[in-house]
Amino acid sequence: MADSSDHDSTPLSYFKYDVFLSFRGYTRFGFTDTLYHALINNRIDTFRDSEELRIGEELEGALVEAIERSRMSILILCDEYPTSKWCLDELVKIMECSGNGTKRPVLPVYFRVAKSDVQFQKNKYETAMVAHQEKGRNNHKLEAWKSALSQVGKIYGQ
Repeated sequence: MADSSDHDSTPLSYFKYDVFLSFRGYTRFGFTDTLYHALINNRIDTFRDSEELRIGEELEGALVEAIERSRMSILILCDEYPTSKWCLDELVKIMECSGNGTKRPVLPVYFRVAKSDVQFQKNKYETAMVAHQEKGRNNHKLEAWKSALSQVGKIYGQ
């Protein structure tokens, strides 16, 4: 049984999943798929989204519920992760629900990307943030995205 402070205040029946997987692009059919099946095969109830859930422009419905009702999150942070507003919105929600990793565990996996690139938005992470800013459609979210990336970059991962 889990014994974190979040679980002290949140009834166990609230949680629907053990793990929420957040990932992007090319990791889906390789690394993420292997991890997902390893978790499932060990009876760890894991939520992995599908493209069908991404119908609207905003994070909503089943995806938000899955994040809110997961005991922990595993983030597969690759060079393409910050190019997706969906991934960045997920990350903000994950960090919010986890109290930046203090209430619920957040495990970042730095997949072919340096931890410092995530934390300080360097290299492809910087390029992605500049591209989002230039598009202008999500400028109201930029600071939240950068803050969430900085916070997750402070967490020791794999």
